[in-house]
Amino acid sequence: MPPDERDGQEPEEEFVKVDRRASREAGKGEEAQAGPEAETDQQEGRPEPTGAAGKPEEERPELNVYSLLRMSVGMYVEQAWIHLGLRADPTTNKTETNLPLAKVAIDTVTFIVEELQPDLDASEKRELETLLANLRINYVRRA
Repeated sequence: MPPDERDGQEPEEEFVKVDRRASREAGKGEEAQAGPEAETDQQEGRPEPTGAAGKPEEERPELNVYSLLRMSVGMYVEQAWIHLGLRADPTTNKTETNLPLAKVAIDTVTFIVEELQPDLDASEKRELETLLANLRINYVRRA
């Protein structure tokens, strides 16, 4: 807004965008100031470049088979509870029991936990064993 149209408003602060990509490409340790194109990107709300996981590349955790198995445990546990009829299906908001599918989910969690054994610390091991025991007890009660 031009100064004469602000009607007594405080002047807007000016920001300087620093583009670290330019200094990396040049191999310099110092930050280089970005040109008008970078300011346009920032003003238009475009996100800064990130890695495949959506985090800056320096912050991305290592992704290996064990971390993938840990992530998948939660999905199968959730399916087991849904098919045991103890949680509502988030897609239908209905609670239905399907014991054959609950058994497959519990067996899958059991397999994944067995494969994770070499990479588990004592507390993770206890937590997963308790989780499996709870699933199995609830399956027997429903069967």
